[in-house]
Amino acid sequence: MDVAQIRLLLTQRKIRRQARHILKSARHIHNLREDVAAPADIKRLLDLMKLLSDGLQSGDLQVVEQLSRQLAEVIQKVNPPRSYSFLRENIEVIVVALAVAMAFRTYFVQPFKIPTSSMCPTLAGIHYIEKDQKALSDYFPFNIVKWAIFGQMYKEVKAQATGTVSITPTRRGVRIDVGGIVHKIHPNMSLRVAQNDIVLRGQALASAMKVAGDHIFVNKLKWNFVKPVRSEIMVFKTDGIVHPQISQNVHYVKRMVGLPGESIGVNTPLLYINGRPLTGNGMIDKIQSCSDGYNGYIQSGILTGGVNAVKLTEDQYFACGDNQRNSLDSRYWGPVPRGNLVGPAFFVYWPVSVNWGPVK
Repeated sequence: MDVAQIRLLLTQRKIRRQARHILKSARHIHNLREDVAAPADIKRLLDLMKLLSDGLQSGDLQVVEQLSRQLAEVIQKVNPPRSYSFLRENIEVIVVALAVAMAFRTYFVQPFKIPTSSMCPTLAGIHYIEKDQKALSDYFPFNIVKWAIFGQMYKEVKAQATGTVSITPTRRGVRIDVGGIVHKIHPNMSLRVAQNDIVLRGQALASAMKVAGDHIFVNKLKWNFVKPVRSEIMVFKTDGIVHPQISQNVHYVKRMVGLPGESIGVNTPLLYINGRPLTGNGMIDKIQSCSDGYNGYIQSGILTGGVNAVKLTEDQYFACGDNQRNSLDSRYWGPVPRGNLVGPAFFVYWPVSVNWGPVK
């Protein structure tokens, strides 16, 4: 077989392959546009599809090539290219992805963040680490990567006026007065000035590394099929919970320590269930041991004095923060109704830290 014959065979194979591809596209366009395209165009499409199919079987490649061009022209007429098609297709994909994500969030898994320290050290809230100056990783663009992975961002409190520094200790840190303007400083921030220093507007008064609170995934499906278990970290709504410091229609994250029908009490550092100290529960035992950063369970709120017990109904749960010294929980505002439960936390997905991974 010489070179000319080889070229002829390759050309014939290419014509057949293109014809089959055009036929496949025509069938797809017919199914897609049959109800909206002009009937005459659809009839022409079907006729050419039949002729091209017969031509492929007969082997007349000259006719096949001609019919392929005609069918391609009709396909363009039935399904004309849309303007900005790439952009529109990507928008459609994004919309579908968002719809799926919202449905998944509504019925299966929902993300939440921990804003406070009430669950420390199990879960970290937003907090500050002392730092008096920037490192290389705190400059752009490294700081963006640092925040995206580790949730850490260098922060400075700068003077809003020029004047003499007046520092006053407070219960929640210090207060710095400059030129009559008060600057509130977190207790873990490093002071960059001293009493009676003279500073200029824009000068740094304090600095620290701000760390994002843990972000968790909550299983919204689980408690629809199984009963909640003691020591699970529970996410619940505050609707109907009455307390001066509680806002309605927000979510709280605490540990479930009391189940329906039980009597809950505290004799620092122990948790009492139905008049007896609770033992044999791994995580609660660890909290009661007052080790590894835990302080045990502390009498406070309604669990003080002579009547140190709360009786739960068959539709109530008792919620406590692991950080008992800094947790507004059921000790202050009472039990959580069953209808307020959202689900148990099961995974810390951001930032990457010692708490990252399955929730304790």
